[in-house]
Amino acid sequence: MFLYLFIFSIASFAGSTEVNCESGGLIELGSTEEGYEGVIEVITNISPDVRLVLEPYLSSVAMKYLELVYSDGDSVAIVRTIKPLDAEEAKMNFMSSSLDYFVTCGRGGKNARVLYIVDLNDNSPIFESKSYSATVSEAMAVGSHVLSVTANDEDALMDNKRITYSILPPDEFEVSYDSQMNACNIKLAKPLNYNNAQQYNFIVEAKDIEGLSDTATVTITVEAYPYFDHSLYKASIEKNKIGHVSDVTPEAIKVKDDNRGINKPVVYSIKTVIPNEYQNSFEIDQNNGVISVTTALDREETEQIAVFIQVSEVSEDIHENQ
Repeated sequence: MFLYLFIFSIASFAGSTEVNCESGGLIELGSTEEGYEGVIEVITNISPDVRLVLEPYLSSVAMKYLELVYSDGDSVAIVRTIKPLDAEEAKMNFMSSSLDYFVTCGRGGKNARVLYIVDLNDNSPIFESKSYSATVSEAMAVGSHVLSVTANDEDALMDNKRITYSILPPDEFEVSYDSQMNACNIKLAKPLNYNNAQQYNFIVEAKDIEGLSDTATVTITVEAYPYFDHSLYKASIEKNKIGHVSDVTPEAIKVKDDNRGINKPVVYSIKTVIPNEYQNSFEIDQNNGVISVTTALDREETEQIAVFIQVSEVSEDIHENQ
């Protein structure tokens, strides 16, 4: 008959450890990279009348990853993993990634253990949506905010989860990082012209420090805005005459669209009159832009009056003309 002797090689982070069943204690076991599987701790010199139990300490996360290999009366116990360690889950409730647990001597002292987990850059940034869209007016000012997109990196270490954003053509748009919102702001970099492009489609990329990345598509639709063919209109007003202003040159005041996609109602209004004392001497039909004189005017008092009018869509995009 043969007797087989099986010898196991066991490595632990803190070497052999012991438990204090009277007053307990705390041992920091060192650190290991996430993904580790194997022995965490070898507890020796256990008294035969002691019954050891593995319990949560600070949080219950450790109980998902560790088990105590031990039977009553054994002089040696092993704490080992039951699945690969994960720094992201270990950091859910704390500033650092660690597994914290007690090795308890039955009703005796609680022996706390702390194992630090080193985060690896094993997560790519992921956009909250694979596509984003926005509608803007061609009158939007350069530098204006168009929309925000957000990617999240689940790594625990701040350096590993830091994201940089970039976009592929067109160059009408640019990106900037908003640290407070942890988002990428897309802004207008160049003036828009509805006649040149009614829609822009491009890719925005989120990349971490080691090049792990994700992309999302962005669609920007451009809306035309009302405009005048002329920046200056002229008209003569007879002395003391009240009513519609006629003989406007070079043509009647009217907003243009040239089939440029303007399909919203427009409203005409008088913004200001110079000299200011004639502000209440004029009114404009908000539907057709016809200007009327409401109080009699005297050439001896003034020879020229400037009336600034504006037209706006429902979206409040405004184009001013004199």
